Amino acid sequence: MIRACLSSDGVPPEERFDWWFGLKSASPIATTLRSDCTDDFPVAVDHVDLGAATLTTMAYPSAEVRRTARHIRRGDPRSLQVSLTLQGLSGFEQGGRNVQFGAGNFLLYESSSPFEGWMRRLDESGAPTRSIVATLPMHLLPFPADRLPDLVSRPLSGRDGFGALLSHFMCQVVGDPGQFGDTGAAADRLTHTLVDLVGHLAAQHLDSDLSLPAESRTRALLLQVQSHVRRHLRDPGLNPDSIAAAHHISTRYLHRLFQEQGVTVSAWIRQLRLERCRRALANPALATVPVGAIAARWGFTRPAVFTRAFRAAYGLTPSEVRARALLSDGSALAVNKSAPLVNDAE
Repeated sequence: MIRACLSSDGVPPEERFDWWFGLKSASPIATTLRSDCTDDFPVAVDHVDLGAATLTTMAYPSAEVRRTARHIRRGDPRSLQVSLTLQGLSGFEQGGRNVQFGAGNFLLYESSSPFEGWMRRLDESGAPTRSIVATLPMHLLPFPADRLPDLVSRPLSGRDGFGALLSHFMCQVVGDPGQFGDTGAAADRLTHTLVDLVGHLAAQHLDSDLSLPAESRTRALLLQVQSHVRRHLRDPGLNPDSIAAAHHISTRYLHRLFQEQGVTVSAWIRQLRLERCRRALANPALATVPVGAIAARWGFTRPAVFTRAFRAAYGLTPSEVRARALLSDGSALAVNKSAPLVNDAE
């Protein structure tokens, strides 16, 4: 897994547009660029290469892009792009379909057909347009190729259902890829998860299961469960039975899902809660909040149980963690290596 950050900060303002134009023209999915902001075109890019797939966030002023048949003849990686608008207003045309949409929406498009697109700032405040784009090779397409025309150049919501899961996942990976590990195996797992979520987003839009593999549906269900747990982490009543009921599955099947991840449901919930408590205890702004109140806020109803679990995870009591944090301005505390760890891959 490789992460690269790119910025126009070191480029003179009057040269930034030409600099970015050159990079876009020479990229694997070559495009031409037009903008009314050529006097100063600040750009910031964060790129994560997973091997088979990539994730890229981009921030820049209002601009238009075009990929022509000539670009395609010069080189085509045969890839699917899944773009999420984070800030600004977007427009796109491919395959005769012209659409406009705002932040929080996905758009699918392919590199092998001409397209035109634009992103515009919402006001004159100077805030850039922002988007995040996942690029997948066509051979990893998580749905039949003959369904692609039904999906390209159509806004798909990233606010609910599988769209919300995919949006959260993409932002998490680009924001901090290191949390998932830096091995090839970790990159492969992230690619599989990305492909699964794109497939389920497509199926949700087409109101069809698209014959998605059983393992794809299983991974997507696990992500749904993880998202549910995070939303209800403060609820003391959160437990395997309530989670299973919320997802219309048996508790036994829920345990099997987590068994394949090498952790129990209860252990994973406990670790998430302990980490939230640790962060709160290390926050100087919460120094006057009693330890018991912080524990209760994150679902721990028995102080003695909380203290034992906390010490097992971090090697110190909650009070000791707070005292050390206040002395060292909230510096991070390493987790006790003997405590069980959970690979939280959402």
